[in-house]
Amino acid sequence: MDVSTLGKIEIQGPDALEFLNRIYTNAFDNLKIGSCRYGLMCKADGMVFDDGVVMHLDTDRWLATTTTGGAASVLDWMEEWLQTEWHDLRVRLTSVTDHWAAIAVVGPRSRNVIHSLFPHLASGPDSFPFMAIREAETGAIPARLHRITFSGELAYELWTPSWYGLALWEAVMAAGEPLGIAPYGTEAMHVLRAEKGYIICGQETDGTVTPQDLGMSWIVSKKKPFIGQRSHRRSDTARPDRRHLVGLLPIDRDELLPEGAQLILEPNVSVPAKMVGHVTSSYRSATLGRTFALAMLQSGRERIGATVYAPLNGHTVAAIVTEPIFYDKENVRRDS
Repeated sequence: MDVSTLGKIEIQGPDALEFLNRIYTNAFDNLKIGSCRYGLMCKADGMVFDDGVVMHLDTDRWLATTTTGGAASVLDWMEEWLQTEWHDLRVRLTSVTDHWAAIAVVGPRSRNVIHSLFPHLASGPDSFPFMAIREAETGAIPARLHRITFSGELAYELWTPSWYGLALWEAVMAAGEPLGIAPYGTEAMHVLRAEKGYIICGQETDGTVTPQDLGMSWIVSKKKPFIGQRSHRRSDTARPDRRHLVGLLPIDRDELLPEGAQLILEPNVSVPAKMVGHVTSSYRSATLGRTFALAMLQSGRERIGATVYAPLNGHTVAAIVTEPIFYDKENVRRDS
């Protein structure tokens, strides 16, 4: 898959680490050079703003990816804080979104493709673990490899300066041809990531969602300050009846819930009825052999196992509330 559209921001300077720790909800103090880490950022109101992967490339040199649609707004957000609040920090920000072409090589045979392209690179699970970074060349094409996945499968991102992009793509396709390699697009990506419960900012989030609502308290540091931290202590942000990210399995396995469908608690209620949530993502899954969905549901984690209803034009769809991870919860396929 071509993932070149991801936003890419270089963050350099002696205070780059301090800057990252203030911007993101999680900490990067112990992230070694040659490794990367998923990062989440909030606005001052404590609501999720954007996410991506932060890479530690060298001393005082980092690179952060953003969502494709958030590339400009995240850079603007970072610059605003640097120029108006933290002007004492010695940090430089540079957009390098169009400097790099990037290809995700994904699936249980992806390591074979990588070995074919880079035979001198140790690509085994111990020598090239999850979230590690390596540099290599294939056919005089320089590449930076990241063991990152947005599909839940074993995967590698191959980055190269943009003018090598087509050549690297053709090399990947040639190396994978004996293994049945095929390009895939964003619709397939959406299904794969949703099966794993991976969020997309702007789809599962809408400016009213906190990391805790998404079940991501694990990424919110209790040891350092960050933008939005104080807002997480507000009574409204901490109330137990907020909407939580959950999974939905329609009782009719072939019924596809429309994204945006409103959810209620009773099957036969005259309009208007009290809405307790909405569907954020909905797909047909070949792996699950059925339809499934993600939703933001009031007190959702307390309703797992219960049934909710989506009144549509002329009929009502019933769905069981589940955990938002539908496949490979142990990450066996990611790490195999």
